[in-house]
Amino acid sequence: MMAMLGPMLLIAAAVSVSIGFYWQESLPRIVKVSGTLFFCGVFILILLYQKLPHRLALHLMSIALLFGLLATYLAYYERLTFIFWMIILIMIIMSNMMIERTLFYYMLFAVVLSFGVSLFYYPVLSVQMDQAFTFTLLVVFLFIIVASIVTNRIYQLILQKKTAMHAKALIQNENLSQLYDDVLAHQQQLKAQNELLVHYNSEIEENQERLEFLAYTDTLTGIPNRKMLLEQIELLIDLNRENSHRFALVFIDLDNFKKINDSMGHSAGDDLLIQVTTRLKNAMHEKDLLGRLGGDELAVLIRRQISDEGLLGYTQNLLNLLGNPLKLGDKSVIITASFGIAIWPLDAKNSGDLLKAADTAMYKAKELGKNSIQFYQKEMKTEVLYKMELENRMLEAYEKEEFFVEYQPIVNALDKKTVSFEALLRWKVPGRGLVSPAEFIPLAEEIGLIGELGEWVLRQACKKIIEIRNSLKMEIRIAVNVSAVQMKRPDFLEGIKSVIREEGVSPESLTFEITESVFIGNMEQAIEIIKELKDFGVMISLDDFGTGYSSLSYLMQLPIDVLKIDRSFINSIEKEEKNNRIVGSIIEMVHSLDIHVVAEGVEEILQFDFLKAKNCDSIQGYLLSRPLGDIAMAAHLKEQRDQK
Repeated sequence: MMAMLGPMLLIAAAVSVSIGFYWQESLPRIVKVSGTLFFCGVFILILLYQKLPHRLALHLMSIALLFGLLATYLAYYERLTFIFWMIILIMIIMSNMMIERTLFYYMLFAVVLSFGVSLFYYPVLSVQMDQAFTFTLLVVFLFIIVASIVTNRIYQLILQKKTAMHAKALIQNENLSQLYDDVLAHQQQLKAQNELLVHYNSEIEENQERLEFLAYTDTLTGIPNRKMLLEQIELLIDLNRENSHRFALVFIDLDNFKKINDSMGHSAGDDLLIQVTTRLKNAMHEKDLLGRLGGDELAVLIRRQISDEGLLGYTQNLLNLLGNPLKLGDKSVIITASFGIAIWPLDAKNSGDLLKAADTAMYKAKELGKNSIQFYQKEMKTEVLYKMELENRMLEAYEKEEFFVEYQPIVNALDKKTVSFEALLRWKVPGRGLVSPAEFIPLAEEIGLIGELGEWVLRQACKKIIEIRNSLKMEIRIAVNVSAVQMKRPDFLEGIKSVIREEGVSPESLTFEITESVFIGNMEQAIEIIKELKDFGVMISLDDFGTGYSSLSYLMQLPIDVLKIDRSFINSIEKEEKNNRIVGSIIEMVHSLDIHVVAEGVEEILQFDFLKAKNCDSIQGYLLSRPLGDIAMAAHLKEQRDQK
């Protein structure tokens, strides 16, 4: 607005001055010349106005207005006196409104000059002013001064308010700017969080898919796991509930898989499982489903209609297929398996019971010699329940000390004097009676209780040696059986030595009876353990000789003191001439190695006489003595002592 007002006022002032100068004949020549020069200067100023600095342009414009107004006043003093003062007042008010202090001060200066002209210059021009005019002029002058002060004050207040409002607006603007920056930052943060959320959602979806895969798939073999297999069985049950179409579940357990894990390592066992599952999948019907239940247990869900004969032939092909050699590293191994078959709805009504039925049939196949197939029969359930009950009762029996030890004498073949005893573990179940060792010993090995039972029997034998020494003043030797499972425990040696030291028994009073099964898997480690036992002082007896593989080769490598011929050879004495020659050859060969020979299971006098004639060192069996309890054992030893 100021940029437009200045030039307009200058033009108006210049035009009016020029016209007034030349129209007012009474003005001196110098005034007219000055007006002409002023007119030219004004136009030059107008041309330079936009190019000059703002403060300089403002001063020049204000000076031009000052002289223009003064000249106008001189030119039109007779006609425009009061109008002039109104113009001055309006200019002062406008300068205040535009808050231009420079223009305001110039306008006040114009008022003072104009008033001075009225008082001093008019008389020079012979202008007659009466007192009323002079008084009026003075009043107008004072009014302008007062109006200038009042308007200046008013607009100073307005300026302060505007300044305050401007400062407030600046603060608000800064706050808004900060708020905008915060909003922008939050927006960027939200954008980043949104991108991160999208990334997380993508990861969650991938993880969800991965979890679903893991939930239903065996990670090692890539085949369905137990959960998926059971769900598929339930689905088949729902689909066939109305029409009762039957389907079958085949439970597969690899035979002797643990021995491969123990002897060749778990990586070899994993490789074996992968090869077995691959071989089975390639040979299976496309509608059937192969799954891994856990460990070395697999299952085949046969979802199609098939007869019992067809089912048996189909599973027999799978079983035969597993009998082909597998390559594990640089070794070739043959794995067999036991198959158990259960049929829905004949053998079970739901997935859990069907799996149990197939599992029961599989265990029956193992009991019958492994590497075979068994269909589920209801009688099998009774056997399994009995086994489960026996397992639970065994754990309770160990805690309640229901086990006890009997001692069977081992006598000299020449004079029938007892040379040692074999400690035999017994278990009497309240309300049921004695449980055969053939039943509970394998079960104890299976559930991992054999180590504790073995150490307990050893401790009882040590106590018995001390008891006989103190009560009868006799030194006896007791043989204790050590199972292959027990020997494979990492703490076996330390546990044995600790018991013997704690009981205060000389190791020379003990014999450890082992079987050839301890050498399966890691023969070198077994030999090291036996040598360490020998160095400790105990005697080593090889039990059940002749029932394992490569038995004769063991004799050349093992530091054994005693060899016990298995009862299966003894039972055939005097019945088969070939067997008699074998027994005689064993005794002769073992004697050549300076090993003591014991024949176990002797129940007939003919057997005893034959063994004595063949120079067998010691005899053990019912013919001479059954296993003895504590009291009977003491009486037996006392009688033998008194006979001396």
